Amino acid sequence: MINPKTGIFTSEKTMSHEKKIRIPQQTRSIEKKSRIVDAAMKLFSEKGFQKTNAKEIASEAHVSVGTFYAYYTDKKALLLDILKRHITTVDQTIFHKLNASMQTGISGREIMRRIVTEAHKTHHHPPELLRTLLAMRYTDTDIARLSETQNEALINKLATFFESIQSKLRITDMSAAARVVSNAFEETMHSVAVFDSKIEQERLFDALTDMTATYLFKDPDCPL
Repeated sequence: MINPKTGIFTSEKTMSHEKKIRIPQQTRSIEKKSRIVDAAMKLFSEKGFQKTNAKEIASEAHVSVGTFYAYYTDKKALLLDILKRHITTVDQTIFHKLNASMQTGISGREIMRRIVTEAHKTHHHPPELLRTLLAMRYTDTDIARLSETQNEALINKLATFFESIQSKLRITDMSAAARVVSNAFEETMHSVAVFDSKIEQERLFDALTDMTATYLFKDPDCPL
């Protein structure tokens, strides 16, 4: 069945187990869970997901193994949480900047440049961790389904934003444009943050800004 909390397929047995997982409410509990997440990201980056176990994560986080299992059913549930946190950061950062930009009367090109800058900031995790998440999109059903669900939500938000400024745009198919722009951003950010790009970062970002601004806006340099 589909887990309403994650939007991914989960067995009834797993969902029953998840109901027992502690949701931190107090500052101390939140801090413990954050330490577990940070420890997992460190170890997944250094050793890889497959070679890391819950005991090692708990030790790195300076908590007991029992505490680890109080928050996560297993290391895969923890990896899914890391992915959800990453996607949420991208979502909140990008769309916050979009809304803020619309209040300043800047040009379409300046908007796209701000989005490029903020998108890059959200890809701050170690390259090896990002590679693991990308690779598991193709090998793990739950990771793939969560990635797809969250990506569709981001694309829909972007399409809605385009509709709100439709009079300034040269495009007419907002959904298709949102998907094209999203894919361009994702590919460029990954080439910089995950892989060794053969072109300097600023050159790539300048090209991405120019390409998306010219594609989207009737007059990229006219204040909105």
